[in-house]
Parts: sequence; structure tokens; C-alpha cells
Amino acid sequence: MLHRVQQTARYLGAAGADDRHANETARILRELGADHEIVVAGLLHDRAKPANTLLWHRVAGVVLARFAPRVRAQLARGDSTFARYLDHARRGAQLAKAEGASDRVVRLIARHHDLPVADDEVLLAVADREALP
Repeated sequence: MLHRVQQTARYLGAAGADDRHANETARILRELGADHEIVVAGLLHDRAKPANTLLWHRVAGVVLARFAPRVRAQLARGDSTFARYLDHARRGAQLAKAEGASDRVVRLIARHHDLPVADDEVLLAVADREALP
């Protein structure tokens, strides 16, 4: 968990980090031989993350996911920056679905913070993690 918090802190230090992260995730997925739908999910997986997300939001999200997932789920309701950050996977999946993305892309976006259970989810998780600075 400490490693994840350290990655998050490095990630936040870079201006334009969210766009670079999405592009880097997609690049890594292409290198890994991922098909088009997985690459699209890599490009879109974090786009519902609020632009004004702060370091404490990210650190608290990691800690809550590990130690208090029910509390995390309750805090993800609402429209505060923290709630939108905690719920960005689901919200991003809803956006993708509304725009006509395939069911697979929607599933990958929705589950990108969950424990991967399918091969395509594992690929996205690897690329997502490797795309952090």
C-alpha cells in the first residue's frame, strides 16, 4: 500500500498528468498486444476523475479501499470532489455507455479499480499501474 501512495504522490507532481497517464496506459496496452477495445478503455478509464482532485483524495481513496470499503462506498455518493473521485470508475463507465462504447469497454472502465478477474482486466490493471511515473 505504501508503494501505491508513493506512486500517487509522484503522479500528482506532474502537470497534465491525467492526459499523459491515459496516453501512456494506451501505449503500454498496445505494446502488450491488447486489442482495440482494451486500448480504448485505457484511454478513457480515468476521464471522470475530477480535475481538482487533490493528493489527500487519492491517498484517502487508497486507504479506504484497503481498510474500510463500506465507508468508501458511502463516501462515493454525492457531488463533492471526493465523492466524484471515489466514484470515477462508475461515472466514467456511464459516460462511455452513453456515448455508445461497447459493453466490454464499459465493463473495463467500471472495474478498473477492482481486483481483476478476466484477462482483459489484468492487462488494463498492469498498464494502469505501469503508466504511473
